[in-house]
Amino acid sequence: MEIKVPATIGDFGPGKASIGFALDLWLTVTVLEESAEWHVVHDLGETIPHDETNYIVAVAKKLVPTLTPHKLSLTSDIPLQRGLGSSTAALMAAIELADQLGGLGLDDFTKLTLAARTETQPANVTATLLGGITTSYLHQGDYFGSQIVTPAYEVIVYQPTERIDMTNRANELSMVQAIDAAAAGNMLFAAWQSNQYALAGQLLENDSFNDVLSLDLTPIRQATHALDVFGTNQFGNHGSIAILVAPEKVQDMLDVLAHVEVDGTFSHIAMAASGTVVTV
Repeated sequence: MEIKVPATIGDFGPGKASIGFALDLWLTVTVLEESAEWHVVHDLGETIPHDETNYIVAVAKKLVPTLTPHKLSLTSDIPLQRGLGSSTAALMAAIELADQLGGLGLDDFTKLTLAARTETQPANVTATLLGGITTSYLHQGDYFGSQIVTPAYEVIVYQPTERIDMTNRANELSMVQAIDAAAAGNMLFAAWQSNQYALAGQLLENDSFNDVLSLDLTPIRQATHALDVFGTNQFGNHGSIAILVAPEKVQDMLDVLAHVEVDGTFSHIAMAASGTVVTV
């Protein structure tokens, strides 16, 4: 059996903790033979356990304590601790592992509710399971979510060479900030519904939820705006930046970004139209 789970972005513009993007980078868990003890084969680094303390196994066992131990093979294209949903992918893989080996028969709503409650916000988990671009809401443990229709996008991701601590320092937003972000989010859906790339991009650049801005954000935005590409914002807590761009503009955008003086790398990542896939 094979479980494939995509990378995701969930902290982006006015859609923070609500809108999610699934990306074509994958965590793959291959379930091999039964064994006396759990054994996880991978080359993801010394900090990732190879036994039953591995996060994927530990979560699966918490859901189904009687799971029969297996040998697992684990591979991943998703960079760790870069805001691309590596921990969310592991969580969803664990839920699928418990569901399949434990015969739980969970539906998507139950999987999403379990994952959203665990993460305390639903943006990444919804995109991880459903794929594409999604929106979701978690209120007092009650989950709401859906895939949404948008113009076609590709994603260019900027990763700084040195990880930067971009953790938001404010525990609360002012009423003015909250109203501004909510209004931008509402307008964003209207722009998507009417297929307006430029307007949607301008709204995605709303910074009301960001009290700490990366110094690299301004020169990168200036470069994208020179090509009339809007939809650039930071995500995660380590200075990563994503640019949502129409497919036909990707190469021109990469050519321009190659001349931007920032200390990091740009990579083109396709959207993942589908979410988590289980092959038995």
